[in-house]
Amino acid sequence: MTKLLASFVALAIFASVARAQPAVSLLIDNGFPSTGSINLAPILTQVSTKKGQTFHFGSTYDTYEANQSWFTSAFTTFYRHVVSENGCKWDATEPSQGVSDLTECLACQSFATANGNTFRGHNTFWHSQTPSWLPGSFTATQVTGTIIPQHVQAEIQGMGPSVTSWDVVNEVVGDGVSNGMTPLQCVQNKGDWPTVTADGSGTPLVTDLSFIYAAFNTAFQFAGNSTRLAVNDYNTGGQDAKTACVLSLIQNIEQNTGIPFNRLAVGFQSHLTASTGGFYTKQALATTFSSLAALGVNAMITEMDIEACLYASNCNEFINWDPRDDLSWRGAAAAATLFDTNGNPKPAAYEVAARLQNYAAGKAEPCATSSGTSVCTLTGSGTTTTGTVGTTTTIATTTTSSSTGGSTGCQSAEWGQCGGIGWTGCNSCIAGTACQVINPYYSQCLPPN
Repeated sequence: MTKLLASFVALAIFASVARAQPAVSLLIDNGFPSTGSINLAPILTQVSTKKGQTFHFGSTYDTYEANQSWFTSAFTTFYRHVVSENGCKWDATEPSQGVSDLTECLACQSFATANGNTFRGHNTFWHSQTPSWLPGSFTATQVTGTIIPQHVQAEIQGMGPSVTSWDVVNEVVGDGVSNGMTPLQCVQNKGDWPTVTADGSGTPLVTDLSFIYAAFNTAFQFAGNSTRLAVNDYNTGGQDAKTACVLSLIQNIEQNTGIPFNRLAVGFQSHLTASTGGFYTKQALATTFSSLAALGVNAMITEMDIEACLYASNCNEFINWDPRDDLSWRGAAAAATLFDTNGNPKPAAYEVAARLQNYAAGKAEPCATSSGTSVCTLTGSGTTTTGTVGTTTTIATTTTSSSTGGSTGCQSAEWGQCGGIGWTGCNSCIAGTACQVINPYYSQCLPPN
């Protein structure tokens, strides 16, 4: 099972407009249910049995969200895996230096356990949503020797061994990388703390990858024996420079920490759009996933907005980022989740259920125009695909440089950070995107809804 087994890629791109785009044929147009209640629990059990290991399929949750009764129902019958959207980030878990507060993170884990779900950890290190005492004027020695390992230990040890995976480092590779860069160059290209000081001057602080090694070594020491330890990032998945950086970084981590590949993972933040260039083809993803499988490294879909998934033998964890449209960080108008603003399943939810059931039953993989074809037609239990899309679907990137707050001399790439409390980098975005406030600590370059 080391090759691509089956996939349901960019389903919302097509399922939400199925009737308006006849070039795409869906399972829900060919005998699978498209109305009524959905109970994925038994289907996911069958999928796990076929894959030979648990397939974790879930979404985000925080205890302070409204509609708690809906959450309980959704995480009993549809989503079966929980990740705290904000409760496990650094600002929530260490509000004062050396003082661990896992209240919300543990509450989300308790919610998962109470509803028979598994739980995923996000995240122990990210340059954004840090507590008020960070980044601060710390030395490189303090960052690597005390601050990062102390935080990682407190969080991972405090959450216990049952967490399925942790994003040990989140978004550490730059958007302006080029082919042939070393792992260190890939990380330095990010231009964020701790590779530079916190004063906005761009002065180097940590000049090697020791802070990443410290995070992973500590995580490996205190995580459960089966917990996967991930590098998580966006604009990755195809055969491009940023994906190459992530793959070289995970190999570099193994070489310098001794953590076996079968405990490491790469998380793919699959923030997709239906536009040309807005998503990777199934073939591109299959190649990337196969490269990781050859190493023995797990691949995870960690932050899917448009409801899509490619699953191979080494991809067993999939998170829909936000469970319903009114809670989506993309905004309700983006319709970026499986459930509408009233909590009702959308056509894409039924198609996801159908694709899972189709795979569990051992049937052929359905086609999709995300395979690189312009026509996808299902014929009975088989498939046919005709026509070829003549454009390359790679994600556009541009160089991001650190500058004093408010600089107009640089532009962040699509999905890159462009503002927030403590942000000292670019405050403008590449053409076709706009800087949108996500929360007080994080603004991001997003395409129009």
